[in-house]
Amino acid sequence: MMNVRWLSASAVWLGGAAWAWANGGPFLVKYPNGDPAAKGVLARLDPDLKPAREERLRVVKEDLRILFVRDGMRMGRAVDAEGKPAEANPLARPPLAVVTAAYAIENPSDQQVSVDFGFPILRGIYVQPWSMMPRPDAQVQLDGKNVQVNILSNSLIYGLIRQRCREAIERAVAADAELSKRVGRVRASSYVRQRAREAVNQAIANDEAVGRAARTDAVLSRLLHRESDAQDPDREATRQALADYLTGTLKWNRESAALMVEYACLDLGPSSGHPHDRSYFGFEFLSTEAGNLTNANLGRLSAIGEQKATQLFAELAARFDPQVKLTYEGIFSAWGGDVRERSVDLSTGELRPREITLDPAMSENDVRNAGFLDPTIYARVDYLSPQPGMTEAEKASCRAILKNLPVVFTFAPMNLLYYQAAFAPRSTHTLTVTYKQYAYLDTRSPSSYQLAYVVHPASLWKDFGPIELEIAVPEGLAVKASVECAPAGVEERELPPDVFSGRREARKQRLALHRTTIHEKTGELFVAVDAKAWQAQPDETKPQKADRSVLDTPQPAAGR
Repeated sequence: MMNVRWLSASAVWLGGAAWAWANGGPFLVKYPNGDPAAKGVLARLDPDLKPAREERLRVVKEDLRILFVRDGMRMGRAVDAEGKPAEANPLARPPLAVVTAAYAIENPSDQQVSVDFGFPILRGIYVQPWSMMPRPDAQVQLDGKNVQVNILSNSLIYGLIRQRCREAIERAVAADAELSKRVGRVRASSYVRQRAREAVNQAIANDEAVGRAARTDAVLSRLLHRESDAQDPDREATRQALADYLTGTLKWNRESAALMVEYACLDLGPSSGHPHDRSYFGFEFLSTEAGNLTNANLGRLSAIGEQKATQLFAELAARFDPQVKLTYEGIFSAWGGDVRERSVDLSTGELRPREITLDPAMSENDVRNAGFLDPTIYARVDYLSPQPGMTEAEKASCRAILKNLPVVFTFAPMNLLYYQAAFAPRSTHTLTVTYKQYAYLDTRSPSSYQLAYVVHPASLWKDFGPIELEIAVPEGLAVKASVECAPAGVEERELPPDVFSGRREARKQRLALHRTTIHEKTGELFVAVDAKAWQAQPDETKPQKADRSVLDTPQPAAGR
């Protein structure tokens, strides 16, 4: 839950796009599902992108290390909208969390076992700023050797959902003769007619003789002189006929019927051209179809964003076949178990709803740099950015979709690391996943930066041993975890060279260590560090190169 006290019902204009809050305001934003910072334990990946049960292999133990460091690869010091040092803004310089999960995995059988693994990382992945070809900073190694990794971005996940759901919707339409006829009439009177008008106008522009002929042709003349698709009586008649069939014969509610009518009205663009076969999912499929899936099945719906567009496909597919209820939220929940928006209280160590309080006096730049950084706030707005060439009727369809879609709370960016590993018979191997991302903010006093790690997928293994946890923070920094940790002293360690650009001898830092053993295989691990103390730390790094934003995730101003 996030306490956002300044939001109103008015639209906020950013970069030419209209944002309208989903609820009237001011209001208290509540997120009953979906922690945008959750990530965690590896699991088998099934064709629905959900974790699958693994009974052939066993995890002897997991060594989980979490290091909070300052991102030393930034260029210069950030300033806020008034030109003051960014350190005064708690949103500006979050810790960079370096997470390493090393799994000792045993194959006790007499057969080689090959597994497609998934590892969820939500809220984005840090992008290496020093590389000639920047890429998300996530690696997998098997016994010290690099493993090829595909990062299934949230855009690709959305694309997979849209492809499968569109196939389900079109199968259902084709199977119902009357529905098929009415949907066809809506399409003919809407975007098909619009395409024809565009084609005729293009022909007229290229050939004067065609223009003269078109103006005397009864059919083309009517097509060209239609001032507004939205006022076309033929179009409205076909829309109403479809809505009547859905609410009457099929017994749909008005909201779902309205969504189906707009779905039929809009040009959705091409599909991926490769039906998503549930029985096949692998690197070959991703390498050939990833780009197509990411951009397919959007068309004019790109005006409302891929998240809302994907929700539309999922809602309609579920109306025809509840078993096709493949949604982003379903995938999200499958990986995280109980993934409510929570934090661990820095004072008490208790789990509670996460809070973000935004100052009513924040300027437009502050809103841009803070209010819209958090994807859960972004999820609470209805976004409409008309595309070039969109007609008023198409804009009206998009508005109707936004009005009739149910409010969904878990539109947090999720990336899945997808990789394959083979385990020889009667052997034990070390599989290591390493990634970086910025910690997220909780503003309840005392304010803190938080990291969440989903333990839940461990419960899907027949045998998963203890998780040995080590948290490392700069000496003197307060830290609290949702599991009781014992102080393990202070050690001088060398920071990873890819987060600190200074001389090697200067990379050494005194770190306070906290350790424990986690035996519970469900739920989440939360770790919090004191935000005020973090901002007060002296910055001893020597930045040399500009930072880049993380994959699919808006970042604090200092990291943009």
